[in-house]
Amino acid sequence: MLLTGDIEEIAEQQIIQEYQNSNQLKANLLKIAHHGSKSSTTQEFLEQVKPKIALIGVGAKNTFGHPNEGIIERLNQQKCKIYRTDLMGEITIRVNTKGKIWINKMLN
Repeated sequence: MLLTGDIEEIAEQQIIQEYQNSNQLKANLLKIAHHGSKSSTTQEFLEQVKPKIALIGVGAKNTFGHPNEGIIERLNQQKCKIYRTDLMGEITIRVNTKGKIWINKMLN
């Protein structure tokens, strides 16, 4: 899992540079930064991380237009399974000792 908090493109670039010669940046599950705003989750970052699952914590009917449609398109291009709190309510994740992931949604 890669939990990105509210990083933006400049931090993503620094992370990519730090891990450019390793395989350590890959993550099956990526928490999409900054509620899916257009200032983060760049194509280059997604190509490095290669997530299978994307989590977007975002309020329903938010006035910021989050998540950005470009972010959703990039995630779809990466064939990520997308989980969004604005559409699905609370999302819980469980991971066992063998790395198997379970995701539960609690609809609002």
